[in-house]
Amino acid sequence: MTVTNPITGLGASIQRQSTTGQAVDAVRQAILSGRLLPGMPLREAALATELGVSRSTVREAARTLEAEGLVRYQMNRGIVVAAITGPDVVDIYAARAAVELAAADALTAHRDPAVYANLADLVDQIERAFDRGDTAAVLDGDRLFHATLVAATGSPRLQRFYGQLQQEQRLALALAEQASRELGRTADDHRQLLDALHGSPEQARAELTAHLHAGAAELQRLLDLLAQRRQLTHRKETEARHD
Repeated sequence: MTVTNPITGLGASIQRQSTTGQAVDAVRQAILSGRLLPGMPLREAALATELGVSRSTVREAARTLEAEGLVRYQMNRGIVVAAITGPDVVDIYAARAAVELAAADALTAHRDPAVYANLADLVDQIERAFDRGDTAAVLDGDRLFHATLVAATGSPRLQRFYGQLQQEQRLALALAEQASRELGRTADDHRQLLDALHGSPEQARAELTAHLHAGAAELQRLLDLLAQRRQLTHRKETEARHD
């Protein structure tokens, strides 16, 4: 009796996954860097040609990006870059505040030197990335800073919940960083937040609240700016068709 090898073909599967992963990375970076804006359609055939992959690979990559909240499927439009709405901004930052204020309370209560050292290293990383205009590195540092803060609660459930929230807010954070450039912010404020976390619980809560409010406000202003640009583009296209 012939025994079938149950792992035959694994090498090919790994290669396909590697190709899909590279496609995911390329599109994700384009979205998070602001080269692909919310609402922009991503044509399957054009993407496959540009990336040098098959259309099935593009579809696999799109499923991963959809799970990350970066793209969505729309009827009659196919894959589009996910859009963040005003209510999304309010909800995302309300959820962040609920978790991160509890984290600030835990950190100022226990004063763990290791957590403060990790946060300081991340602030240095964020500032260096900000100075050289490396959006992806700024976003990575920001996510790690706030995840490290939440880890100070010592609650695995809060950390899991916050991990899910961070996954959902990746596009919002990318847009917030884009807002810092579009709206003229010339410095990052994580060091100011870190200084407050070394202070009293009241100082920490106040600065963290201000930090989150500022992020939400910047993001909302950018959404308004992008909406104005879309309206202007639509008006110009309409006028051109009538000429």
